Amino acid sequence: MENFFKNALKVSIASLVTSIILYVVIIVLFLLSVVTANIFGAVIKITVPILTLVTILGFIYSFFIKGKQKIPFLTLHFVSLCALSFGIYLAVSFQGFAP
Repeated sequence: MENFFKNALKVSIASLVTSIILYVVIIVLFLLSVVTANIFGAVIKITVPILTLVTILGFIYSFFIKGKQKIPFLTLHFVSLCALSFGIYLAVSFQGFAP
């Protein structure tokens, strides 16, 4: 575990893969009509904080990557943070809109 956190590229890749998996879980559960609103709400309450922390961790570790791989990883993590922020903004904005 020590060697894992010392290698910024490995941490950034793991963070990006985890973020993509969590995004896919959220989208799939949203698209499935079998899942009730209570289950979807519980999954969102669990995955969004994890997704936020993992993305921020990957974004911070991306600054310590050496070489040409730094810019793509910074961009991907930044886009992930923007998408997450926009999703939270929409959720808060439309919270009182629908019955």
